Amino acid sequence: MKLYVSPRAPSPRRVLMFLVEKGITGIDLVHIDLNAHEHKREAYLAKSPLAKVPALELDDGRVLTETRAICTYLEGL
Repeated sequence: MKLYVSPRAPSPRRVLMFLVEKGITGIDLVHIDLNAHEHKREAYLAKSPLAKVPALELDDGRVLTETRAICTYLEGL
């Protein structure tokens, strides 16, 4: 799994704090530079059409883009 985050945005920080609190490891972090508009590039828009961070890309290619959905999914694992 890959978690696309931006260090300065609040929603990705919530997911990162959740990972730490739950002791979840093994997720690759991919940093998205919002100032460089990486979230609006074609490659990222293919994963997150609304250009939102965070985004959790599952091993099967599906992508979750809502903070609560990401945390709920990880809690279920």
